Amino acid sequence: MKYIFLNLWTQQQQNQVFCLESVYLLPELLVLQIKGNLQLCLCLSPKNSFPFFTAKLMDLSQAKAIWSRLKNYNLNKIRIADNDRILCLDLQHKDIYGDTNLLSLAVELMPPKPNVILLDDKEKIIDALHKYSYADNPQRQILPNLPYQAPKTSFVQSSSEEPIQLPEGCSSVNDHFYQTYLHTQNTPSESDSYQKNISYLQKEKKRLNKKLQAQKQDLVVAAQADYWLACAEAMKPLLHSIKPGQTSLKTTNYLDSQLAEIEISLLPDKNPRENLQIYLKKYHKAKNGLEIIKANLAKTETEIEQIEILQQRIMQGEQLDLSLNSQQSVKQLLSTSNATARLLNLRLGDEYQIVIGRKAKENDFITTQLAKAHDYWFHSRIYHGAHVLLRCFKKQTPTPDLIELCCNLAAGYSKAKNSANVPVDYTQIRFVRKPRKSAPGFVTYTNHHSVYATPIDLRKARDILCEKQN
Repeated sequence: MKYIFLNLWTQQQQNQVFCLESVYLLPELLVLQIKGNLQLCLCLSPKNSFPFFTAKLMDLSQAKAIWSRLKNYNLNKIRIADNDRILCLDLQHKDIYGDTNLLSLAVELMPPKPNVILLDDKEKIIDALHKYSYADNPQRQILPNLPYQAPKTSFVQSSSEEPIQLPEGCSSVNDHFYQTYLHTQNTPSESDSYQKNISYLQKEKKRLNKKLQAQKQDLVVAAQADYWLACAEAMKPLLHSIKPGQTSLKTTNYLDSQLAEIEISLLPDKNPRENLQIYLKKYHKAKNGLEIIKANLAKTETEIEQIEILQQRIMQGEQLDLSLNSQQSVKQLLSTSNATARLLNLRLGDEYQIVIGRKAKENDFITTQLAKAHDYWFHSRIYHGAHVLLRCFKKQTPTPDLIELCCNLAAGYSKAKNSANVPVDYTQIRFVRKPRKSAPGFVTYTNHHSVYATPIDLRKARDILCEKQN
């Protein structure tokens, strides 16, 4: 999760005191039960880690109770580190003798292995979800009775004042975190997708680095243009004196201001004129290719930087669809992921995603670039409106309820959004065509079904889905 969201969430939790009842551990989730039917949940997924408060209590029947000593401790303050996504939960308790006991929880929300560490008042480790020594991590060790050391990371906060835009339907950062958890819980394939994306980018970066080294070698050769020319000019007046089978020639470098001696390597199986032509060819190739090689070198370095940007964004929790296609360039991957992130969308676990185009260019992008043949496409039949795409990641047939929901969204994001019984057509994307040189957003389609839909917006759609899940 982005630091900027975690920081704002922390600010919104100030001036509140909660009393802990118990602590429970579930896979990738730590639940702090608070008196008054409230829970503080720490989502500890390798892909996306974040906290949230919820009154819709988690099922703890399969949970393991831990850290019973925290019972009746007050959670007085939640802080966030300045240098990375590390929360500190300050805990306080007065015993029967009136003495104040202080503890804290260091919540490390950085991928790929988030951790929660229980500390005493001197920041000495009492316990941790994940313990390890220098044998496991040469940077630090997390073991009981050792002083706590924050991890050393390369994380850098953005210097620009990035405006915070919550997804539609989320009234607060906490609500955003809770909705994110609902959409990603119990979806191990998403973690697989995360690892697949990271592995793909690492492989692509390795390939680009290999390409970069080859281009640097070409640059060294191209930079020798003056030397190849000097060899050719030195050979010209001596062609008649070069003997068959000769392997080298020592003569004057006529291009040197000091007229220094130059030694020229010769191929013994070539005659003098052929040797001269070899050096002239090297010179012209180096001279003409130098600028091209420099341009290609800069392009490869830029692509490596873009790969690193994509890696950082994924590791910070962004759900990027890279559309892993070996035919796509890194620039295209970055452009596609940025364009997809800006679209109005709703992710339904690891099976579906609803994407809505609000402009003609977005409609074109959704229909002609983002969509796959097995995805479903929706559009109001008479009225101008958005192209609504139901992405079916597992190539499955959507349920009638989901089809109806998408039809209602297509009606809601059309010119007839204030009407009732709006006619909507839908079909698979393989039956949708964009005529050549047609206007942005214009398509033709066949094999479609027509229904009358009730307009809704994305917020209403999200509420409907949440009600069904509950």
